Amino acid sequence: MKILLLLLALLPGCLWAQAEEEASVVDSAALVRAIDSLQYVYDHDSIKGTVSMVYLDEAHSYINVPEGYCYLSKAKTRHLIEDYWSNPEDDDVIGSIIKDSAKTFAGVDVVFLIYYDECGYVKDEDADSYNYDDILAEKRKDAEEQNEERKALGYETIEVVGWADAPFYDSEKKALHWALHARFGEGDELNETLNYDIRMLGRKGMLILKAVAHMDDMPQVKEMRNVIVENTHFIEGYTYNDFNPVTDHIAEWGIGTLVAGKLLAKAGILAKCTAFLLKFWKFIVVAVGVVITYFFKKKEK
Repeated sequence: MKILLLLLALLPGCLWAQAEEEASVVDSAALVRAIDSLQYVYDHDSIKGTVSMVYLDEAHSYINVPEGYCYLSKAKTRHLIEDYWSNPEDDDVIGSIIKDSAKTFAGVDVVFLIYYDECGYVKDEDADSYNYDDILAEKRKDAEEQNEERKALGYETIEVVGWADAPFYDSEKKALHWALHARFGEGDELNETLNYDIRMLGRKGMLILKAVAHMDDMPQVKEMRNVIVENTHFIEGYTYNDFNPVTDHIAEWGIGTLVAGKLLAKAGILAKCTAFLLKFWKFIVVAVGVVITYFFKKKEK
């Protein structure tokens, strides 16, 4: 009932009239279905994440979930980024890490998505030899070329603005970092998005950690980045230093290609937006109208 009262308070007059008109032909069975659907939306907004150690078997790694954080399963992560933030379907994501201060999906400010790519051992001796400005130019070009396809699929266009944090390689932790400032949409609907990427290198491949946030969340992203990287580890036998040059596969690309991201579908640019309420708005209006009509008719009797 709390969610119903909130929706009633937010309902504009013109939409109220539309709702009453559409609801006038709906019977009591539809009322029950509408209320059940509203309850579904409300219930699925609640977050119950894992707050202890998590083993990522497919990534040969584990996370000591630190105090103040929680781990979301694959299903919950997809619910957040696809249903709430209106990103394309993503079956590659393993899970994610968020602050445990977010009690609902609508309250999530920053999420660190987790992927794994068993691409082989990535050599890092050439980490300082790349021109990252050239790579940025390629990213801009790639985004422009993808925009027509994105429009056709019903997604917003992308503009790569620049580096929010220039690429750098932490040779001690074997972690590559960079951040992109991207704009989604056009005109008055621009959405300034931050994508912060981390590649943690291991013996067989690499963990991919991607933060999706708004640009003004950068301080929180950096704070979370440090904590998450510090508490994420490959298991013994799969660390970067466990590499065996005789038996192990060596990746066909180096550090610079990881930043360019052309070979990795998982390196795509994602958006954080408020599309969830927009997606369900018409449904909510009609459902509320059903409830209003039902109670008025009941009162008239």
